[in-house]
Amino acid sequence: MPEKYGGVTPLIRMQGICKGFPGVKALHNVDFELLPGEIHMLLGENGAGKSTLIKILSGAYIADKGSIEIAGEQVDITSPHAAIERGVRSIYQEINLVQELDIARNLFLGEEPMLSRRLGIIDQKQLYEKTKEYLKRFHIDLDPRETVGNLSVTQQKMVEIARALVSDVKVLVLDEPTDVLEDRSRQDLFDLILNLKSDGVGFIYISHRYAEVHSLGDRVTILRDGENVGTYNIDKISLDEMINLMIGREVEKQYPELAPPRDEDAVRIEGITQAKKLNKVSLTVKKGEIVSITGLMGAGKTELGRAISGIDPILSGEVYIGDEKADLTNPRTAIKSGIAYLTEDRKLLGLIMDHSIRDNYILPNAPRLTNFGLLNHRAAEKEAQAYMDRLKIKAPGLETFARQLSGGNQQKAVLAKWLGTRSRVLIFDEPTRGIDINGRREVYKIMQELLEDGVAILMLTSDYAEALEMGHRIIVMHRGTIAREFLRGEATEEDILRIAVGADSQ
Repeated sequence: MPEKYGGVTPLIRMQGICKGFPGVKALHNVDFELLPGEIHMLLGENGAGKSTLIKILSGAYIADKGSIEIAGEQVDITSPHAAIERGVRSIYQEINLVQELDIARNLFLGEEPMLSRRLGIIDQKQLYEKTKEYLKRFHIDLDPRETVGNLSVTQQKMVEIARALVSDVKVLVLDEPTDVLEDRSRQDLFDLILNLKSDGVGFIYISHRYAEVHSLGDRVTILRDGENVGTYNIDKISLDEMINLMIGREVEKQYPELAPPRDEDAVRIEGITQAKKLNKVSLTVKKGEIVSITGLMGAGKTELGRAISGIDPILSGEVYIGDEKADLTNPRTAIKSGIAYLTEDRKLLGLIMDHSIRDNYILPNAPRLTNFGLLNHRAAEKEAQAYMDRLKIKAPGLETFARQLSGGNQQKAVLAKWLGTRSRVLIFDEPTRGIDINGRREVYKIMQELLEDGVAILMLTSDYAEALEMGHRIIVMHRGTIAREFLRGEATEEDILRIAVGADSQ
C-alpha cells in the first residue's frame, strides 16, 4: 500500500476472484485493491482477464468464487444496478448506449429530472439544459436532441463518459476511455479525473496507451493469463518492466521496417464529395504503400473510408483500382472491385456477435469459397484456422462466438475475415484500437507482409504516433478536406495537431 494511504480502508477489495467460461479460465484467484483518491492502473494483454474482472465488480458478470468488499463491507453485486447503487460506475471498452434515444435521454437514463415522479412526467426543459452543461464541460459540440445512433464511435464515447458522471460516483471504472478521443478531449478527461481524485473518488483505469500509465497512475496491477502477477507503485516500476510482466518475455521493437512502395498506382481517388462531410478529396496510393490519414473527430477520415468502400453514397467523384473504375454502388460491388473496409466499430458493424469466428470469417469470403452453389466448408475452416493461428486469436476454437472474445481478439477476428478476401486495397479504420502492445506488433507485421505482396493500405487513425511511424505518407484532414500531406519523417505529432485544429493554413 502506498505510504500516503497507510491504514486507510480500501474502497474496493476483491479477493480470490475466479471466473470461467466454456473452454476458458478467465480469472484464477485474483486479488485486487483500490484506495480512496487512487488511480489504479490495470494492465495486461488482450484476454488476460482485465475486462472480466471489472465486469464482475460492476455486476455484469457474477464470479464463480471469491469475495468483494466496498468500503470495508462485504457485498454481493448481482447486477449493474446493485453496483451503481453502491457508487460504482463503469465505462466499458464497448459502447453501451441506447442507440434509438437522443443524447439527453441517454445521459440521464433512469435519473431524469422529474416534474412529477409519481406520474412519471419528465422535466424536459431541465433535462436538455443539464445535458448542454455536461456536453459543454467536455467540449462536446453536439445537439442534446441528436439520436445517439447517428453519432460516430468517438462521439458516442464522449457521451458515455459524460453519462457516468451524472450520478454520485465513489468508484469509476474506465476501460480504454481515451482510445477514441483526440488530444484535447483526452486532456479534458484527465483534468476531470484529477479533480475527482482530489475529492476521494477512486479510479480503476485500463489502458494500452502506456504514457497514460505513468502520467496518471498511483499503482498498477498486472494480469497475465487470468492471474495477478504483481501490484506495484508506479514510481517503482519502468514501462519495459511492466510490458515484460504482461507478456512474460522481453519486449520486441514496436514498429517494423517498411520497404519503399512500388512505382505503380494501386488506387486513385478523384474528387470524392459528400454533403457536409467530404469536399473534393483526391489522393493516390501506390502498390506496397501505406498512406496514413489522420485528423480530429469529424474531420472526414472515417467518412472517406466508408465512401470509397461503397457503404455511404457519394454526391460526386470516382475511384479507380489500377485502370478500372470501381463500382461503389454498395459494399458488395466494392469488394468485387478489390476494396475491403475494416470498420472502427467492431462490435456493431465489424462482427455478428452471436456467430462463431468461423461463420464471421465466411461471410465476406463465401463467394470465393462456393462452387455450384455449395460452400466448401473444409476449405473455409482451413483458411479461418490459419488466420486464427497467424493472428494469435485467443479462443478455444473456431466455434467460439465473437461476443465471447476480448475486445482485442474481436479486432483480430475482423482483420482475419477481411484478409481472406485478398483485396488489393485495404482500408484499416483504427486498426489497433483496444489492442495490447503485442497485438499491435502482430497487426503491423501483417501490414508489412501485405505491402510486400503489393497490397495498398489506407490507414485511418487518430493515433498520431501510429500515423507517423506506419505511413509512407501522412495526410491530415480538416473539415472534410485534405489540409496537408507529409512524407515519412517530415512531421511531428505537434505538426499534425496544429494542422488538424486548423492553426496552420498552409
